[in-house]
Amino acid sequence: RRVPRVPHVPRGIHAAAALREEARLVLPEDDLLSVDTAERDAILDGLRKRPVPSISCVYLYDKLGSELFEQICDTPEYYLTRTEDALLRAITPDLLLFTGEADERQGVSPTTWVECSAGNGHKVAPLVLNSAGVRPTTYVPMDVSASALEVNTRRFAAMPQSAHPLHVQALVGTDEEGLAEAAARFAGRKSFLFLGSSLGNYDVPEDQLRLLARHMEPEDRLLIGVDTPPSALSGGKTEQDLVAAYNDAAGVTSAFTLNALAHVNRRADLDFDLADFRHVSEWCAERQAIVAHVVAVRDVIVNTHMDGEVEEVLSLRAGERIYMEQSAKFSLARMRSIAHAAGLRITRHWQAPREFYLIVECERVL
Repeated sequence: RRVPRVPHVPRGIHAAAALREEARLVLPEDDLLSVDTAERDAILDGLRKRPVPSISCVYLYDKLGSELFEQICDTPEYYLTRTEDALLRAITPDLLLFTGEADERQGVSPTTWVECSAGNGHKVAPLVLNSAGVRPTTYVPMDVSASALEVNTRRFAAMPQSAHPLHVQALVGTDEEGLAEAAARFAGRKSFLFLGSSLGNYDVPEDQLRLLARHMEPEDRLLIGVDTPPSALSGGKTEQDLVAAYNDAAGVTSAFTLNALAHVNRRADLDFDLADFRHVSEWCAERQAIVAHVVAVRDVIVNTHMDGEVEEVLSLRAGERIYMEQSAKFSLARMRSIAHAAGLRITRHWQAPREFYLIVECERVL
């Protein structure tokens, strides 16, 4: 189906005001869905949790949220995207062939790159284009955001012609839906990509890796990019580096988090007022994660409006919080442990300077 244009979103301190206005607008075409009863109930159950209510991080990513996240990646404080991009470019020659595969000059078989949470495709474009320079290549970007995938496919359509065919087959949906479809539709050896430190958003990262492993054949591989915790190295990453990355001075991350309130308003007929909340992201050493909340700036009551009935869902005192998401950080030792628990084995790894970022290559344990 046709995917509508991503709306322009002002940067910086004007973003929160733009979000409040967005909440009053008619929904974009790809959000014109009837309220699903099961989804609505799940949202309400999260808000009724005690001691801390919660909203699933899925609701950070509507059309507006995807645009805001791209802006976050451009902020000077958010080192993750730039560091992963640089590391991925540096190791691209190592990734074009599977371990033990014949040199590209002797000819190699077609390959498929399947990317989870692909977004706009910026981070893998050089890798995929280089792959098409040495072998026929299929790129399968997957994302819950149709608008992000529209930008992704336009990016690859505008690329210069490569030495070998390059086919792009975008899949809109969750990782579970996309992985099942990719495994069924695309034959041959595949490289699964789980980059952007997306693993850190899962409360039980082993479960996500088990999902990926379940759709891998023995000859496939999985590349995972993760952010790392504060380093013990002199001159390495500090806790201050981490906290600043999730609290940019321009306020884009704040707008991104608050946008989830507007999103659940639409999905569950709620009446959150974004002006009643502020964004907070803090380092939690115990969880080895940055943890994001929205905090009530005054006493707040949130209602749901369904079939003309008004029902109170949530009552917060000023200073009380709603949990939004975590962004866990992973050392190499922790990644080895998680991979092992998921039935995977790390075969190679690469680390950015000052231990700022980590990419690991995994295979299934037979």
